[in-house]
Amino acid sequence: MRYTTDRNGGIEGVPLQLIIAVVIGMAALGILIGWLAIAGDTDATLRRVTTDPETVEISGEGRANLTVGVTVYVYDSEGNEVDDVIVTFSGSVENRLVRKMDSGDTVDIPAMIPSSMDTALIDITAEKGGGMGSCETTIVVMRV
Repeated sequence: MRYTTDRNGGIEGVPLQLIIAVVIGMAALGILIGWLAIAGDTDATLRRVTTDPETVEISGEGRANLTVGVTVYVYDSEGNEVDDVIVTFSGSVENRLVRKMDSGDTVDIPAMIPSSMDTALIDITAEKGGGMGSCETTIVVMRV
């Protein structure tokens, strides 16, 4: 058997391998772009809670109490108001208060300020199930 040193046909397989590599690379890129498109499509979550009023003024010496009507607005990550939210009021209130509310509902809060303080905070937490999460805000209670 005789071997030749003719290498003219050695390049024939390279373009075929290059085409196969490009096709596999494009398929992998298509799968990656599909995954990114799915990951970017998320559901809305709770983003912001606001109150009206944002501050409460209580007058009096020693421990002072005042029942205040607070309107609570809850917004999702798309800017829409959210209903059926569990809202918890804690901190500078007589007793921890938990209510199921719609955005824009008003609830009476028994705000109080201890005798040794001139300012205090009412912590407000809004929560909704179904993966929407929670968000928080505070109301400042001031002695005047």
